[in-house]
Amino acid sequence: MLLGGLSQILFPDNLPFLNESMCLNRRNRFEPCGLCGSICVFDALKISAGLPFVDGKKCTACGLCASVCPSEALRLRDYKIFRDLTANDTVKCLKAGGNFCVKSLSPALISAIVIVNRGINFVMPCKNCELSEKVSEKNFETAFTFLDSLNVSHDVKIIRDENFEGEYSRRDMLAIIFARGKSKGNNILEDVIFHNKNNIFLAREFLSDRLKDSHAEISPGVFYDFSVSESCDSCGMCGALCPSGAWSHKKSEVKAELTFNAVSCSGCMLCVRKCPVKAITLREKFSWPIESTVKAEFQRVRCRHCGKWFTVNEPEQELCASCSGKKLQG
Repeated sequence: MLLGGLSQILFPDNLPFLNESMCLNRRNRFEPCGLCGSICVFDALKISAGLPFVDGKKCTACGLCASVCPSEALRLRDYKIFRDLTANDTVKCLKAGGNFCVKSLSPALISAIVIVNRGINFVMPCKNCELSEKVSEKNFETAFTFLDSLNVSHDVKIIRDENFEGEYSRRDMLAIIFARGKSKGNNILEDVIFHNKNNIFLAREFLSDRLKDSHAEISPGVFYDFSVSESCDSCGMCGALCPSGAWSHKKSEVKAELTFNAVSCSGCMLCVRKCPVKAITLREKFSWPIESTVKAEFQRVRCRHCGKWFTVNEPEQELCASCSGKKLQG
């Protein structure tokens, strides 16, 4: 059977990689995040010059740092095994010969695996594991709640036997890694759920494609949605801070729209915490489809003094903020 040490040799490039533009330390410098560094039990990840740095000699590619990253700036590259799963196959944890901690899988990733393969075994021998105190099964609970809202039946087994011998032999695993021999099964379409350049498993994109006609009512955890109150003044802070580009402002001469894309949102809550007027709140229940929705609309007029178009914050407003300030100073 495939041993943990051999797994690391076979998956040498599975160390976490960082998308700097999405890191909350870069997006919100005045409130450093640091969750990734605090959860690493192998002392392999440090915050250097404001950004996470992974020591490849110490890192075991367990995936915990990626699992707690609020903005998904940290990711593991190697989820190739999920391309070839079939019913009743086994996903094994690091201690059982796999190449990451099963509990570190995101709710979206778990949901996608289960939808494609309704009967999957997850092996989690957490006894005497260095990671056991750092992780919980909350991601599985969130995924199952999401699947229940879609009325997806499944036969998922969580196996805790430390001596469990799964269905994948060393030959099976090598065939998957090197794409040799006959595929084990469903062979999920690569161009649908994998980013071709970085081999990123795009679970939310995969799920959203299957939700388009469902009109399901769901709770936050895999996807998120927000309400925007009338106090929103179209300042643009949410769009400027959002690490995934879920919030955006679209402007024309006569109006401005604040839009939100649930598929892009990672649920970091930076928009809620940093909105200057506290206009954004998380919705506890929402219905699909919500891929891209207009959350607020604003009238735009031409400034009577300088002639520039600006967003109206108050009725009968005729001067932009700059010209209003000049008038008050005068």
